Amino acid sequence: MLPSFGQNTARWAFVAQSANREWFYVTHEYFQDGDPDHVCAQQFLIPDVLGLMTLVQSDSESAYVSAVQLVSPGWLNGTDEWRMEPLKRLLASAGEDGSKYVYEVVSGSVYPVSLGSASQAGGKIIWPIQ
Repeated sequence: MLPSFGQNTARWAFVAQSANREWFYVTHEYFQDGDPDHVCAQQFLIPDVLGLMTLVQSDSESAYVSAVQLVSPGWLNGTDEWRMEPLKRLLASAGEDGSKYVYEVVSGSVYPVSLGSASQAGGKIIWPIQ
């Protein structure tokens, strides 16, 4: 059991998501029985920034988020398809288009694509926690 989740945590064979919006595929690692020589990993499908930040803020020396991938629909990433990309930075920023967050992925792309670059968007970096 993960230290940051209660015993009533359920596991599902699959998930259906009704909203056509971005979400996160997150790898969470923890030390089995507190032993750093036995690192275990679980993946979480997190539907929003609030859920992601809740998990990230529960990090400890023996349980932590080790990777975050942004899963973005075409309307956000400027293509006709969904993409799953490693997230480099997440910024809280009120965009001109009404967006609340700016996503910069490892390839250098920034979403929403209308912003062009993370430096143009400004805002506060909320992930990774610095």
